Amino acid sequence: MENKKTLIKQFSHTDLDGVGSALLLQALLQEQKGYVAENYLPVGYSEPGADGTIDKHILNFIQTNEEAVTELYITDICPSDEVISQLSAYCKDNEITWHIFDHHVTSVHVNEIYPHNASIIVSDEATELKHSATSVLFKILVGKMPTELFEDEKWQRLANVADIIRCYDCWDWQLNPNAAYKESAAEFNNLFYFYSWDKRIELMGSVMSAGLPLLKDYAEIIAALKEKEEDYVRRKTLKAQFGILDGKTFAYSFGEQYTSVLGNALARLEHPETKKEVDFSFVLNGKGVSLRTNNDDIDLSVLAARYFNGGGHKRASGGAFAEIQYFISDSENPEQAPTLFLDLKR
Repeated sequence: MENKKTLIKQFSHTDLDGVGSALLLQALLQEQKGYVAENYLPVGYSEPGADGTIDKHILNFIQTNEEAVTELYITDICPSDEVISQLSAYCKDNEITWHIFDHHVTSVHVNEIYPHNASIIVSDEATELKHSATSVLFKILVGKMPTELFEDEKWQRLANVADIIRCYDCWDWQLNPNAAYKESAAEFNNLFYFYSWDKRIELMGSVMSAGLPLLKDYAEIIAALKEKEEDYVRRKTLKAQFGILDGKTFAYSFGEQYTSVLGNALARLEHPETKKEVDFSFVLNGKGVSLRTNNDDIDLSVLAARYFNGGGHKRASGGAFAEIQYFISDSENPEQAPTLFLDLKR
């Protein structure tokens, strides 16, 4: 009897770690199992949360797929529990091996429900480093963190790419004085977002193949982007406004670019009433909201889940307002109607 051809379907996030982990997974599987381009269907890049696209994309796959998929992988993003349940049943019925590789604390509970199909790890016990999806892939598939393989002849190229992504995604480039990559991590992210969507995929693929030395070819663009970023963040922080939510002070601004950097800059501002650094910040982009904090006593993943239908990490999370007029709903008091949170005008 002829063996069934390996055919892989992937879903991933759209950011640096999402695209990086999707292509890193392909590189790791090529090295370990010899898989090539013809073994893959196009990656389904998605946005997280109830207002995102990951659930819709997974459900559409379940309902319309006609390909003989044998393996399915989700990286740097996690569908809702209900959709994972449907995916699990679909994969069982169709003999598809599936696995989720993620690092967001709001999805950790999935490990208990599907212990053989989920590797959602927030931090590494051995190195005490925070995880990104790229480092979770290395830890699970290779057995070590990328930082432990910098000098390994077989893995050093991919390990360095994985860790520069981790340093940016986990904000280690600013918060960890011992991070392997500092400014270069932010520069890689800026370069990634400089390009159109298709070019981002192409750039990431080129870096995976050639390694980080390839970024030297983009030195002039990176320098120009750094200057542009500094000017943008400076202008936005000067126009910052302030408020209080759930007894916690915040600074906010609209922002379509450099969301993480802007959010962290806002989180360092002093509240005009308390004369102390704000508890957290958020950057508004349409209905979307990106939250950042420097306060270890605040868990933004909880705040994002409760008020913004989102989630993420303790110090960096995201979500969306209920309406474009910025209404919020309190998940701990579901009987209450959504209430006007901010009446903002640009």
